[in-house]
Amino acid sequence: MKKINIKNISFFLLILIPLTIWSQDGWSLSKDSEGIKIWVRNYEDSRYKEYKAITSIKTSLDKVIQELLTAPRYNHNCEDGVSHLVKVSDNKDYIFYVKNDFPWPITDRDVVSKLKLNKISNNKVELSIRSASTEVPEVKNTLRVQELVGHWLLEEKNGYVQVTQQLYVNPEGTLPSFITNSLLVLGPFRTFKNLRSTLENLNS
Repeated sequence: MKKINIKNISFFLLILIPLTIWSQDGWSLSKDSEGIKIWVRNYEDSRYKEYKAITSIKTSLDKVIQELLTAPRYNHNCEDGVSHLVKVSDNKDYIFYVKNDFPWPITDRDVVSKLKLNKISNNKVELSIRSASTEVPEVKNTLRVQELVGHWLLEEKNGYVQVTQQLYVNPEGTLPSFITNSLLVLGPFRTFKNLRSTLENLNS
């Protein structure tokens, strides 16, 4: 993914965002703005929640896939908050690395993830997301996220692609869950805005 920055600048910015409109499957609509909707819900027996974000982008399915799977090459001094492509395995697993620097006294975090493309139909594709924590050596003074699971779901129709991302992340350590759960809105909202802006600019 090209320079889609998901850095969380403020830990307390979204604590007061209300959770409303509960659905039958437990999802709560937390944000509906600028054509982006984000839901949250409890995840199994975890104290952390998962989120689901949806938007529609005027572009093609191939362009969305290319954008999600293209990123700067991994190096030992990766830019903060930007996904870097580590490698593509023989069985077409895409390994990504991202590091987030947090203000003291909170420990920096990094994530190594594996994306795998599954074609559902000619106009519908899923990219599964799983933790791949052992694919990159651990970094000093950085806490490696171990639990991560989710997917991107892309569906093309009438010149638009509906983009859905559903993700659960356990941030590890002792971060209070009320803080991390409040940030479930900020990260994906910025990611979706940047993704949509990048793809629509390609069409202009």
